[in-house]
Amino acid sequence: MTLLLALDLIVVASTLLYAGAIGALGAIVAPVVFRSGISSAADLMTTIFGRFDRVAGALALVALLAEFAALMRRRSETTGSKQSRLNHVRSALVAVFSLTVAIQAAVLSPGIAALHREGVQRGVGPRGATFDRMHRASSSVGKLAVLSALAIAALALKNRSRDPGVS
Repeated sequence: MTLLLALDLIVVASTLLYAGAIGALGAIVAPVVFRSGISSAADLMTTIFGRFDRVAGALALVALLAEFAALMRRRSETTGSKQSRLNHVRSALVAVFSLTVAIQAAVLSPGIAALHREGVQRGVGPRGATFDRMHRASSSVGKLAVLSALAIAALALKNRSRDPGVS
């Protein structure tokens, strides 16, 4: 296995692991917890999202470092070639992915958690409107991260199919 293939696998695996995990969290865990009738459901989800953000941050860091290493390794490519352009697009997508994960973990999740601790309810009063906006922004940022992860995987596959060293 070549170094570039290993780096590509690390980037794709870490971003798709995030996409699958956030999908499971949003489609399975959150609905089950909130519909369970447990009085502390919101506290539980706040804890789950806090832990998830730490894991997501690690995945984003791994993806970013592996992509940087791959980009440095590919420096010798002919500038302007289609493959080189695809690699630069993928690098930009990894940066977008990492940035969305960082915004989620450093700004949105802590902001939502703080509002929850203050007893603010979504959609109730001015603070509730803020809570609702932050929740919608969090959802949008998460979707952007997932779309970035899927695009990164697609570009990696497309690039691999063009790589003459791949059999």
